[in-house]
Amino acid sequence: METKDYLTNYYERYDEEGRLISKHTREEHITTMKYIEKYLKPNMRALEIGAATSRYSHALAQKGY
Repeated sequence: METKDYLTNYYERYDEEGRLISKHTREEHITTMKYIEKYLKPNMRALEIGAATSRYSHALAQKGY
């Protein structure tokens, strides 16, 4: 199986969005956003590589990045 197929199969079966919004992993999202925002300045752009659910991209877009 090629790497691309493996990753596609993995993310089709895995609920990454559900993992990130569960009460047990919300802290991960909050902490990651704090570190990302520490380095972003007004009017900067953000590029999320390997976004999967694009959770961070959407959160940053809502904040104007």
